[in-house]
Amino acid sequence: MEDKLHCTSRDDHRASRDDHRASPQTMGQVRRMRQIRQVRRAFRRKYFALRVKRMTMTLFYPMAAKCPRCEKLFHHVPLDVAAPQLCSDCDRDVEPLTSGICSVCGRKTANGICRECAKGVHSFFAARAYASYDGTAEHLIKALKYQEDFRVLPILQTWICDAYAAHYGYFDMIALVPVPMSIEKERSRGFNLSYELARAVARRFRLPMIEPLLRIAQDKSQTVLHGCERRNAMEHVFRCVDDARSLVGRHPYLLIVDDVLTTGGTADACARRLFEVGAQSVEVLTIAR
Repeated sequence: MEDKLHCTSRDDHRASRDDHRASPQTMGQVRRMRQIRQVRRAFRRKYFALRVKRMTMTLFYPMAAKCPRCEKLFHHVPLDVAAPQLCSDCDRDVEPLTSGICSVCGRKTANGICRECAKGVHSFFAARAYASYDGTAEHLIKALKYQEDFRVLPILQTWICDAYAAHYGYFDMIALVPVPMSIEKERSRGFNLSYELARAVARRFRLPMIEPLLRIAQDKSQTVLHGCERRNAMEHVFRCVDDARSLVGRHPYLLIVDDVLTTGGTADACARRLFEVGAQSVEVLTIAR
């Protein structure tokens, strides 16, 4: 009888352990997040090594800094002694979006709301950006994303922090959500600009940053799509992680952080997923619009 009871107890324990074993989907998410963290650690090491190299070169071979937009020399500013900065001409080319903008999507408009937003096409409540996506702003974003010009990163981080202070600085209950990249694309590029921007805002304003979304690999770059094509393509790109409802439950007021808002398809797709898991408010902050 004792042997039978012992056997039953052991079987019950094994069944309980099997019940608590992670599902294949959960294990896949764990592996994906582990890979993403490895890519981010590699980027931190690469970025730190690059700055150390530049500072060492400056120490032994002093040279003037250059404007990352036009390569104009700053004869009075040594390289890496001061933070990277734009020359006065390139700085004037940046068009801040602080007034005369749509109350929903943040684009420049003569009216209080643009024609597209008047139709109610967006899932997020509101979007704000630091500047228009043209000229200097467009050049810097593309230089960092596609040419790995890391001189640009501190400038963009400063811009996104200034945009947050201007538009959301009064609200300290918000949590930041960087737009995720697929692990394949993040590994290929080496970094996720949305994450680096959100990280800068979180550190400066001491805000929580959560990652309740995963991005599924996509075959076609979103930059070649427009309007309805982009919205349709983004519909099934994002998926919530297993504990997304718990994360959003603790932080129901969310601010999606990205580099550029074009049609709003990416932000809309993220917002819909976040509302599905209990978000009460979802807004968007970008460098450019």
